[in-house]
Amino acid sequence: MELELIRRALHELSEADSLDDLRAVLGRLFSGLGIAQYAFVRVDSAVLGASPLLVSNHHACWQQLYRSRYQCIDPFLHHARCSALPFLWRDVSVRASCCAADAAFLACARRHGIDVCRGASIPVHVRGEQLALLSFGQAVGGGHGRDIYIRDALLLSGVATTLHLRVGQLMAGCRPRSLTRRERECLLWASRGKAQEEIAVILGLRPRTVRFHQENAMWKLGARNIAAAVAIATALGLV
Repeated sequence: MELELIRRALHELSEADSLDDLRAVLGRLFSGLGIAQYAFVRVDSAVLGASPLLVSNHHACWQQLYRSRYQCIDPFLHHARCSALPFLWRDVSVRASCCAADAAFLACARRHGIDVCRGASIPVHVRGEQLALLSFGQAVGGGHGRDIYIRDALLLSGVATTLHLRVGQLMAGCRPRSLTRRERECLLWASRGKAQEEIAVILGLRPRTVRFHQENAMWKLGARNIAAAVAIATALGLV
């Protein structure tokens, strides 16, 4: 059963056309495996503090905090920089609790529903330039969720590599730093479910101007529609 789920996920990941597709595949995979939470992070290994790409089903507040504050001190990410092997969170959490900054990270993660002792991470290193990390675990209070073992991480290593490669392909034509303030604002309100006419009222613009900014953002992000543009911008921490 596990191997069939993973085999299907590998195929679906390689065929995914958007970050939303990737989320859907990961959601089905981890739900089928009895695992509540997942997060895929891709960072530039040479630039500490650069905004990471994040594809996750963690609470939106935690994702925002992670991008803005915690990715620089994430003890799991720091461990992954030094190791190419999958690891269990509890092995890192025990050591990390001795450091004040790491302890603060772990405490905040728990407050946002992440059980920092019941999970695993799989590092993916690419030519020393990029580091990706596929992490998965159980939620705080999820007493009925199954335990996670190093075997799970080893079985999912292929998923981590395939996910990293597919994300790279989807992002290949993306130029996120060229987005203007207006383009980001129009994507932000679209992410909150607002139509172009509503965004125009909020921003004091004409609907056709909103459409112009959204179409520009879609082109710059390599997105085929506004929903895909919002998904990419969200994963990149732009909205």
